[in-house]
Amino acid sequence: MSEERLACAALPLNAECTEYALVVGSREGMNSLLGSRSEKLERRIDASEWAARPDVVCLIGDEGMDVRPREDDREDPQTLAGMAARLLYLRYQKGMKGLTLLPCCPVMQNGPRLAEAMIACAVQWRLPRDFLRWLISENACCSTLTDCAAWLIETERPLPVRAAEDAIIYVKDLTPYNRRNLRMLGGAGVMAAAAGMLCGLETMAQVMRDEPFRRLLGNALIHEIAPSIPELEKDNLSYSARVCAYLENACGEDAWPGLGQSLISRFISCVLPALADYEKQNAMLPPCLCFCLSALIMLYAGIRKNDDGVYVLPAENGEIPVPDAEPALAAFSRLSCDMPPEALAYAALSDREVWGCDLREIEGLEDRVTAQLRDMQLLGARAAMEEASQQTEQ
Repeated sequence: MSEERLACAALPLNAECTEYALVVGSREGMNSLLGSRSEKLERRIDASEWAARPDVVCLIGDEGMDVRPREDDREDPQTLAGMAARLLYLRYQKGMKGLTLLPCCPVMQNGPRLAEAMIACAVQWRLPRDFLRWLISENACCSTLTDCAAWLIETERPLPVRAAEDAIIYVKDLTPYNRRNLRMLGGAGVMAAAAGMLCGLETMAQVMRDEPFRRLLGNALIHEIAPSIPELEKDNLSYSARVCAYLENACGEDAWPGLGQSLISRFISCVLPALADYEKQNAMLPPCLCFCLSALIMLYAGIRKNDDGVYVLPAENGEIPVPDAEPALAAFSRLSCDMPPEALAYAALSDREVWGCDLREIEGLEDRVTAQLRDMQLLGARAAMEEASQQTEQ
C-alpha cells in the first residue's frame, strides 16, 4: 500500500478526495494506480478486478499515458487506449454499465482521440461487434485540459469526482480554453525563456521577479494576446494573473536548458498565431510579441556547435546546451548576433525551414524586428525590452 499523493494532471487525487473513479497510469514503478471512495492508492495492482466494481463510474488516465494503442496492448496493455479497452471489455462481459473516461494527456481533443483509439483496439483484437456497439453507445470520452492548477472537463453535466480546493471546472466547449492556454500560458513560457536567457536570468522565478520583464509580460498578455480570445473576455484579466503566479511559483525552479526546450516550435504554436491575429485586427504589430521574436533571434544567433557536436550558447561559466530542433539550430549557427540588424532580421525571418513560412510576409514585421535588434545591439536587451513595453502602453 502507498499513501502517496497521485498527481493526475492538475487534479489532486488521493484516497480522501477521489470518489467512484478508477485511475490508471504507467509511470516508472507503477503499472496501475487506484483511487476510490474507501481504498488507499496501491502500486502494481491488477486493475481488472476493480473494473467490475458497480460504484466505479469514471476511468481517469494519468497524464503520462499515451492514448495511441500499441501492437502488444492485447496481452500487456501499457497505453491508455489499450488499458481502457481491456477494462471496458471486462465490464461488458459482466453486463455492466459503461464508464465516463477522462484522459489527462496534454493533447487537444484527447477525448475523441481516446474513443477512436479504443475502437481501433476493439477492431484489431477482433472483439465481438456487440461490444463495439456497447463501447460507442454506453461510454463517454470527455476531453480535458490541465490549466494553471485547475482541471477543465468538457461535459454537459458534472461528474461524481471530487477534487481538493474545487480544482475541477466543467465547460461545454474546451476550444477557447485550449486556445487561451496555448497562447497565454504557453506564450508566457516562451517569452520568459527567450527574454530571461538573453538578460542573463537563470531560473523562471528570477525571470518572473524581474520588474522590466513582468511589465513586458503583463502588457503582452493583457493588451496583445487576450483580445484574440474574446469568448473568455471576462476572465482573461484574472487568468493573466494566474499565469504569472503559476510560472513564478509552480515553475519557479525551472532553468535552462529545460526552460528553453523546443523554443522555436513553441514560438510557432503559441506566440506566432497571436502576433498574426493582432496584426490583422489592428493593422499594426504588437510590440511585446515582436520583442519575443527579436529576443529569440538575438539569443539563437549566438549558437555554435562545440567540439562534441552539441549546439551551445556561451555562458559566464562555460557553455549551455540548446535543446531545440537540429535544422533550426544549424540555420541560426550560420548567423551572428553582431551582424548588421537589417541583415540579421532578413536572414532569420526569411528562413522557411525554421518557421515553415517567410515571416517577412507579415506587414511591417521585418522593419520592427530590425529596429528591436538594433536597440539590443546598441542599448542592450533590457533597454529594448522597456521600449517594447512603452510602445504597447502608448
